[in-house]
Amino acid sequence: MVKLLSEYLRILILCIVVALITKQVWGGSYSLNFGISLTYGFVAFSTRKLMLHLKPNWPHVLKYAVTISATTVLGSINVWWWVSGFGVFPAVNALIYSLILAIFLTTLLYQFYLNREQSHKLETERKEAELLQAQQQKTLVQSQLKVLQSQIEPHFLFNTLANLKMLIRHDPQKAELLLDNFSDLLRFSLNKSRSDYVSLKDELRSLESYLAIQQIRLGERLQYRVELAETVNPSTEVPPLLIQPLVENAIFHGIEPSQKGGLVCLRVATKASQWIIEVEDSGIGLQAATNKSTSNKHNGLALNNIKERLATLYQEKGKLQISSNQLGGVTARLEFPCAQ
Repeated sequence: MVKLLSEYLRILILCIVVALITKQVWGGSYSLNFGISLTYGFVAFSTRKLMLHLKPNWPHVLKYAVTISATTVLGSINVWWWVSGFGVFPAVNALIYSLILAIFLTTLLYQFYLNREQSHKLETERKEAELLQAQQQKTLVQSQLKVLQSQIEPHFLFNTLANLKMLIRHDPQKAELLLDNFSDLLRFSLNKSRSDYVSLKDELRSLESYLAIQQIRLGERLQYRVELAETVNPSTEVPPLLIQPLVENAIFHGIEPSQKGGLVCLRVATKASQWIIEVEDSGIGLQAATNKSTSNKHNGLALNNIKERLATLYQEKGKLQISSNQLGGVTARLEFPCAQ
C-alpha cells in the first residue's frame, strides 16, 4: 500500500511539472492544464497497473497500445469536460493538443516503469544467480571434502587395522590404547562429515587422536608437538580437514621414509583476522619426497584439493604455501580468514 501511494505521489509531481510546461506552450489557466495533465497521468498509470495485474503475460507492445487507447479516450472526455463542461465538443486544435499530451505522458510513464521493471528483473536474476553460485560452491566444497576424506582414509584405515591385529597378540594394553584413539577419530570424522565448519578444539582433538595412533604405529620414530598462540580462541570455527591432510603428508612423505624418523610440529596462530597454521616436519625434505613418484602423486592430490577448497571458500584470501625448512624437512603454511 505504501509503495502504491509513493508511486501515485510521483505521478502527481510529474503532472504538476507537465502542467507548468503546457501552460507556457498552449496558454490557458494553470488549473485547466493541471486538471487535463492529472487525468492523463493517472489514467495512464492506473490502466498500466490494471494490465499488469490482469494480463501480465501480454507483450509490452499490446499493453502499451491498450494503455494509450484508454488514456486517449478517457483523457479526451476529460478535456471536453474541462473546456466546455460537456457542452459543445472542443475545437480540433484542443483535441490535437490533448492527444499529443496523452501520447507524451503515456509514453513517458510507460517507459519509466518499464525500465524499472527491467531493472528489478535484472536485480532479481542477479540475486538468484548469486544464490545459485553460493549453493554450487557449497556443493563443490562438500564434494571436495568427500574426495579428500576418500584419499585420507583407505591406507590409514588398513594400516591401523593391521597394527591393531598385531598388537592384540603381542601388546594388548597398547592395542586397547590404539583402539580408543581410533574410535575417537572415527567419531570426530563422522561429525565433521556432517558439518561445513567445526570448532578448532574439535579439529585439534581429532588430530591428537590421529597423531597418537601414528605414534603407536611408528614408535619412537615419530615425535609431535602442538603449539597454540595466546591469541587463539579454541572455540572459533574452521573448515574441517584442512589441517589433517598436511599432518598426514608430513608423516607419510617426511617422517615415515626417514630411517631416524623425526618431529612433526603444528603451530596455530592468528594475525590481522587471519589464521596462520603451520605444519613443520624434520623428515626427508621436498627433493627426496619429489623423487618418490608414488608418494608425490598422492601428495599432489591432497594439496591440490586443499588449494581448491581454500579458493572456493575464501578466494585470494586463502593460501597454502609449501617450502623447505631449517630442520631439513618441509613446512606447510595455511592462511585463511578467521570466522566472524
